[in-house]
Amino acid sequence: MLCLGYRRWFIIDSCLCPETKKPIALSYLQGLGVDVSRDVIGILITHWHSDHIAGAYELLKACSKAKLHCSSALMSREAISIASLYKKDIFSNTDIEIREFSQIIKFLFETKDRERLVLVKNRHAFFDYRQEVSTRLVALSPSDVATTQAIAKLATLKIKEGDQRVRNIVPESENLNAVALHFTFGNLSIVLGADLEETGNPQTGWSAIFNSNIISELSLPVASLFKVSHHGSQTGHHDKIWQELLTEKPLSITTPYSRSHLPKTENIIRLKALSSCFLVTRDSKVSKKIKRDPMVERELKAIVKEKRTLNDKMGHIQIRIPLDGEFDISANEHVISYSGKTS
Repeated sequence: MLCLGYRRWFIIDSCLCPETKKPIALSYLQGLGVDVSRDVIGILITHWHSDHIAGAYELLKACSKAKLHCSSALMSREAISIASLYKKDIFSNTDIEIREFSQIIKFLFETKDRERLVLVKNRHAFFDYRQEVSTRLVALSPSDVATTQAIAKLATLKIKEGDQRVRNIVPESENLNAVALHFTFGNLSIVLGADLEETGNPQTGWSAIFNSNIISELSLPVASLFKVSHHGSQTGHHDKIWQELLTEKPLSITTPYSRSHLPKTENIIRLKALSSCFLVTRDSKVSKKIKRDPMVERELKAIVKEKRTLNDKMGHIQIRIPLDGEFDISANEHVISYSGKTS
């Protein structure tokens, strides 16, 4: 979440609290006394994966003045068709992305608020305030080629009305359409990498950003804070991020992804060396084993290929930017710092 001053808030992605199953952003802002129906000006869904979209429907309803921004690939005709054909299965918790997106589309049509939906591609300006403190947020991605590829992929997955729904229909290439961001507040800048990955294709991923001249054309200053892309994985890395978008040894943060064991040890070593301080919102590994009834344990072994205990503790990092220009960092007990200190 970004606080823009003058009682303006901008929410980036949505996830659910493991305990309450409510959008964390909503609970956090309401806990601060923020009137979300008035003070949240925008919500961005960087891409169509469950750890970024879960709870977005509830957020959209509560933040009634906010525009909903999403990658232009999400709003292709094929994506809407898939969402509208979704049939809810009360016996499973699969297809979270499609279910969430379907609810959003239905809500916007029922409330006749379709103008609240804003499609995003590279160079999109979410806001550009030239007040006492200049504040700007622009999209670095997706590229036109990445968006076109995603639409073509969705077209091959399109199903006919009356057919059974297809599980796991979200394209594997979705990370190529993630919306990476550049945020400027006064003299300080931040790069938010979302889950944007690098494939080596000069027209997609991070390469497309550096081949498009977007940095010079939009006069984007180097950033001293980096929300590391794709949970710190090697596929989210590009040397030019550190050479052209960031200051030397920036403050870096990321979130873990337990299913892929990210960030891995080699990722942590690399990012620690590149950063003045590297923070991860929680430990993706849990050593404590859960004791189960022997019969339950036997049943699990018979029906699952792999099982592991996940750390459901939610880390929280808060970064304030005072007038002297130095970051004021605070974090709760679940955050791991691989260098430097937090208060």
